[in-house]
Amino acid sequence: MTKSNKSRKFIATSATAALVASAIVPVASAAQINDFNSISQYAQEAVQDLNDRGVIKGDQKGNFNPKNPITRAEAATILTSALGLEGSGSTSFNDVKKSAWYYDAIDAAVSNGVFQGQGAGKFNPSANLTRSEAAIILVDAFGLEGSADLSEFKDSASVKSWATEALEIAVANGVMKGDGGNLKPNASISRQEFAVMYHRTEALEVTEEVSGSVKAINATTVEVTFEEDVTDVKALDFAIEGLTISNAVVKQTNKKTVVLTTSAQTADVEYTVTVNGEKVGSFKGVSAVVPTKVDLVSSSVQGKLGQQVSVQAKVTVAAGQSAAGIPVTFSIPGNNNDAVYPTVTGEAITNADGVATYTYTRYGAGTDAVTAYATGDRSKFSTGYVFWGVDTILTITEVTEGATINNGANKTYKVTYKHPTTGKPVSGKTLNVGVKENIDVTVDKLQNVTVNGTKVVQTSDANTKAAQIKTDSKGEATFTVSGSNAEATPVVFEAAATTVTNSNGTVTTTGYSQEYTADKLQATAAKVKFGAVQADYTIELKRDGGEVAATGLTNGRKYNVVVKTKDGKLAANETVNVAFNENIDGVISTVTSAKFVKIVDGKQVSFEAGNITVKTNSKGEASFVIGTDLGSNFENTYATPIAWIDINNQSGKDANLDKGEPTSVAPISYFQAAYLEGSKLVSKNAQGDTEDKFVGKEKATFKVELTNQSGKAVNNSGYVTNDVSYTVYNTGANNVFVNGVEIAPNRVHTLIATNGEIIVEANEKGESTSVKVLATGVAKHATDNTKKDFAFTAKEATATFTSTTELTNLFTGTIKSFNTDKQTIVFNDKDSVKDPVKYAGETDKKYVYKNINGAPLSEKQFVEYLDTAKEAVKATYEVKDDVITFYIQPSTGGDKPVNELTADKEAAKVALAAAIKTETDTPLLKADYTPETFVVYEAALTAAKAVNVETASTSAIQKATTTLAEAKKALKPSTSSEAEKAAAKAALDVAIKAVKEEDYKSPAAVKAFVKAATEVLNNPASTTADYNKAKSDLAANLATLEKVVLGDAVAPTAVVTTSADNKVVTITFTSNVTVPAGTITVGTETGTIAAVDNNKELTITLGKALAADGTATITVKTPATATVKAGEFKYEVKYDFAKNTWTATETL
Repeated sequence: MTKSNKSRKFIATSATAALVASAIVPVASAAQINDFNSISQYAQEAVQDLNDRGVIKGDQKGNFNPKNPITRAEAATILTSALGLEGSGSTSFNDVKKSAWYYDAIDAAVSNGVFQGQGAGKFNPSANLTRSEAAIILVDAFGLEGSADLSEFKDSASVKSWATEALEIAVANGVMKGDGGNLKPNASISRQEFAVMYHRTEALEVTEEVSGSVKAINATTVEVTFEEDVTDVKALDFAIEGLTISNAVVKQTNKKTVVLTTSAQTADVEYTVTVNGEKVGSFKGVSAVVPTKVDLVSSSVQGKLGQQVSVQAKVTVAAGQSAAGIPVTFSIPGNNNDAVYPTVTGEAITNADGVATYTYTRYGAGTDAVTAYATGDRSKFSTGYVFWGVDTILTITEVTEGATINNGANKTYKVTYKHPTTGKPVSGKTLNVGVKENIDVTVDKLQNVTVNGTKVVQTSDANTKAAQIKTDSKGEATFTVSGSNAEATPVVFEAAATTVTNSNGTVTTTGYSQEYTADKLQATAAKVKFGAVQADYTIELKRDGGEVAATGLTNGRKYNVVVKTKDGKLAANETVNVAFNENIDGVISTVTSAKFVKIVDGKQVSFEAGNITVKTNSKGEASFVIGTDLGSNFENTYATPIAWIDINNQSGKDANLDKGEPTSVAPISYFQAAYLEGSKLVSKNAQGDTEDKFVGKEKATFKVELTNQSGKAVNNSGYVTNDVSYTVYNTGANNVFVNGVEIAPNRVHTLIATNGEIIVEANEKGESTSVKVLATGVAKHATDNTKKDFAFTAKEATATFTSTTELTNLFTGTIKSFNTDKQTIVFNDKDSVKDPVKYAGETDKKYVYKNINGAPLSEKQFVEYLDTAKEAVKATYEVKDDVITFYIQPSTGGDKPVNELTADKEAAKVALAAAIKTETDTPLLKADYTPETFVVYEAALTAAKAVNVETASTSAIQKATTTLAEAKKALKPSTSSEAEKAAAKAALDVAIKAVKEEDYKSPAAVKAFVKAATEVLNNPASTTADYNKAKSDLAANLATLEKVVLGDAVAPTAVVTTSADNKVVTITFTSNVTVPAGTITVGTETGTIAAVDNNKELTITLGKALAADGTATITVKTPATATVKAGEFKYEVKYDFAKNTWTATETL
């Protein structure tokens, strides 16, 4: 029984099986076959057809040689040509060189799974193809299916198991029919037989339906999706019965889908789609929705060459209709016959929002006019422009961050303009800046915003005003937007020049148009909102001390202010208004006589008149002090501070508290005459002033002061503080001295001060450190025993000691050097070189740089100033809270700052060069050192020489020098014992490599003996004795094994056959032989010998047939077997002209 099912693996693609014809194109002038008459009659049609189509061809003389065996390489060439296969270029066989004429064909056949190798990394290109192999190749290449009973053939028993299935399929499909009842599965197939088998296979009818899916998108658009990418849509003949197809294009977003534009479909009618006559699928027609309007979402779009850009169109439909699924055509004219700038026409379908998106790419700079219209109705259209450039032509970036800005504040933007063709910045380019909210609106809708101080507008009554900017040499320009209670979306657009033609023909630009139109080249920034940002702030007011304070200017009560944003972050540099609630609540009877105290250099010097303002520091903190004059008139006075942030005045300093402004009321303070209430521990400098920061060897005097209700020192109270117990904690990094006693870091010292005070100072070097001091004791009245004692406990104070080489928070000096890697600067003054300080790189700090004129510098500009200075650079270093500022001062001359990295690198380069020179001038002898240490030294020297000192970092150069020095230091001198050990190891290695498993009848035992010896060889701990013993044991063990005794090789018998023209001589041996390719001279004629690799047939090809007797000698090699040695034999090849016979006879 025979069953068959025909399909085509390589030819019936996902597009259509009918594309077979395009893969095998007839040759216009096929070469003539000179020996056509020698082709068997059954094969003539097949050979002629394949020759006419260029699938097969004859040899150099035009002969097809129909009855010669076809080689594997020739078969691969025919299939590759016929099926249009392409290779990967990565196929690799030992016997297939890339330079061989058949490499590309074998690469393509193997890459596509048509052919396989024959094991051991070989393809055997010159080997004859058997009939079984031919069946496998054709069945697989064409994807044939089916089955047949091979027992009908007389020689079915000779069919190999690996070929059974393919032969059954080939017979079932009529590709292979047998000869005289025999299938001859293992016989070589001739060239004409292979042509017939291929011709039969190709002629099989393809019955399967093309695989694909069909979907109606709308009333005039159908999508056909295949399983693979469609590479040539023009080769596909689409048809829909009952509809006319006007256009077929590959969908840009899916190369497997073809979009068909059809005539109007009839709703619910079923249509069938065919491709080249083969059915693909069916769909039901849909009714059409025609939009009433089409608008481009953006009339101006920028595109970057080589990248996709999307243009969008939005449709408007009648009430009640869906805007989804409507086709919109995008038409983009190009240059005629220009492959770089072609005309682009495409269709896109609207989404649920009625928006159609079309994407395309250009590869040449220019401006596209894009027209979007309703497919089928050109009257509903909209036109815009795409501006293409090598890079984005016009861009806007934010200089000032933030989407919400305080009223009256500025937001700055940077504009960059690049040439469309070159992508380079363009200088002198005039651009307009407007605000979208103020374009094409009525006057009452204008936003209160300005650009660079210009109120930008374009109202419906033709009042137009834009701010104009011009790019600098970097193609950049900046503009600033400001406003109040407004929203602004900045738009920068191209300004058209206004020109006049002079009498001499020259053209003069008189100005630039300021009018905005949606189709101009433009860029839009993100919207910014101007408003009362402070309204989201919170204010915390805390009283520093108790409810009762002492009267008098130097007493009073301190309050601390903390301002935070709505998300809890500290608000720096915020202006806070402060008044007394009693004075602004509108009730005359509650007006307070308290006042705010003016503080200068930490001292309370006078009273302020009226309300005050304070500004928060980088931590969002501020403070103020309130107080009253002395005297009974001010006793029992009270005051309640109130603080607020002004949101209705740009200065933030309006004295009026308005409704809705963020505010906070502080705890109340009462004022009474001063009295003794407490105590405090303070540290004082040599001048007697309270100080907690000391420099060098300055001494800190700690003492307990008795205080009034304001926390201020009480004088003339009559109380004394003798016998105070002090505990001193060294919290710094260096030793300190307490009353002469040295205290190490992290240590504690307790002492009794009989005079009530102690002296703390830094160590003898004046190194930086710090201390914490606690004090406890009792204050007693000096003269009146009836007065109660006053106890004070655990009062705390701290002090820091700064080295004279460590910068203070305000320091002016000359910059000695800088290090851009560590981001540090070293100052010096007339006294000393200071410790390095950071000029950047600390995340919790803000760094500010000012030039000589006080103008701000960036970090990069600051470093460049130091690096390019021609003389000394003087600067002031200032630390305020978390802000560190460097002020460059006028210099009086001197040495310029040293770039430490440059200096260090130069020193590193010199050191490395000297090290290499030393080793090169006096090379070390390898024999003088142990191998393991010398190889490390050699590697270090090689690595050092390979360092590119111009591009390598300083650390890399220094590391190379250090590594070389360490490797040299680690060298160990070689000894005689080491030499003996090396010799023993080498001898063991030689002995191991000399062992051949095939020489013994017990390979497993040989492996075990070799493994044991190898483990000793590779063990770093092995000694000379170990190596010698392992070598001896290996020899002894092998001696116990029985060796294989092989018989001598036997010369195979040779049978010679020739081609009809006596130019191709084939010698068939009775066993496999190996012969290298080469030339041979037989009599008067020279020919070539085809390489034979373990095969039975050797082919000699002569240039011409012999005209007389001739002889030649060839040498062949036979392989070793399990019982026979390999052999080499010589044969005399002889031609007898009179008898026209060839012989090959073994000679000694």
